[in-house]
Amino acid sequence: MNILIKGLLATAVIAALTGCDDSNNGEAPTTCAEAGDSCKTFTLLHTNDNHGCFWENKHGEYGMAARKTVIDSIRAEVATSGGEVLLLSGGDINTGVPESDLQDAKPDFIGMNAIGYDAMAVGNHEFDNPLSVVEMQRELAEFPMLAANIYNKATGERYFDAYKIFTVNGIKIAVIGLTTENTATLANPEYIGGLEFTDPTTEIKKV
Repeated sequence: MNILIKGLLATAVIAALTGCDDSNNGEAPTTCAEAGDSCKTFTLLHTNDNHGCFWENKHGEYGMAARKTVIDSIRAEVATSGGEVLLLSGGDINTGVPESDLQDAKPDFIGMNAIGYDAMAVGNHEFDNPLSVVEMQRELAEFPMLAANIYNKATGERYFDAYKIFTVNGIKIAVIGLTTENTATLANPEYIGGLEFTDPTTEIKKV
């Protein structure tokens, strides 16, 4: 299932307003109405659980071409009001339909590049394949694949980058990737024997 969310991140707006104080009582504005021209906003778009759904399927669910049309339309709408868009994926690109599975999800990653994803959290289904496939997909992706809580047992280092910092409409935003700890029992042990999946709630404090 694909989920597309369009919305204003209120916490980011508040954070952006913190340094703007035109009031007489010393309190920072907390709404765009109070901040006026100092207000900074952005739109966050998010999809997840693509599972190889690159093409339109028999259930009438549209594929990536339609997704790109929607996202491009939202980007254009946001741009007219002076905003910017951050496009993220929650992962699970792999394992769904034969057309994608037999090509190791290459069409999906190529499609995500064309759409212009900014970052992706690594999902548990990325490990339905050998690590050589994961590495191929990482090389193919023109956006970072993030996971703060996956470690290489041999080196003790994180297997993926933990986060990526973006500047969106003048606001610095850190996007942190976390993968379900249950991947250790959900994925094929043959493929993930050299990896350790740690508690996301612990790792988020280290980033």
